Amino acid sequence: MNLPFKYVSKLPAETEQIAEEFGSMVSCGDFILLKGRLGAGKTKFVSGMTKYFCHVKDSGNIVTSPTFSLMNRYFCGIDKSNKEIVIDHFDFYRLKNLYDLENSGFFDSLSSDSITIAEWGDKIGFDYINIIKNYYFEVNIAVNEADNEFTAENLYREIIIEKKIIKN
Repeated sequence: MNLPFKYVSKLPAETEQIAEEFGSMVSCGDFILLKGRLGAGKTKFVSGMTKYFCHVKDSGNIVTSPTFSLMNRYFCGIDKSNKEIVIDHFDFYRLKNLYDLENSGFFDSLSSDSITIAEWGDKIGFDYINIIKNYYFEVNIAVNEADNEFTAENLYREIIIEKKIIKN
């Protein structure tokens, strides 16, 4: 996979496969910002990332949206360099203010070796990210309905993955 990467997904399983493939480009300590409307497939994308890093066939029972808890943590085992692989999965849909952000554990996660993934991450403001990181990955998931008819057959997702460099 070369970045920027653009793919069309017609099924949730395809969204997971794209995330698994993208996982090979991600390292411990990376930050991934997920954008997309409600129901776009952001949590399904996290599920694919978890499948890749945790070496499981089905992460559907493991990964849930942390809409109310703000953060879920997934322990995925040990990597080749004997480091523990941890995924911190945030959902900032209900984020109200900086106090909520500070108490979510987000800054601790960003400054650790965890793979930090944030749904609705565009709500946090990039001024806070560039203090800690000099790049991040942005995943845009756009839902399109062909023929303006909302049916499962006409629904598809356009997934664009980019690496964004933060200039300090």
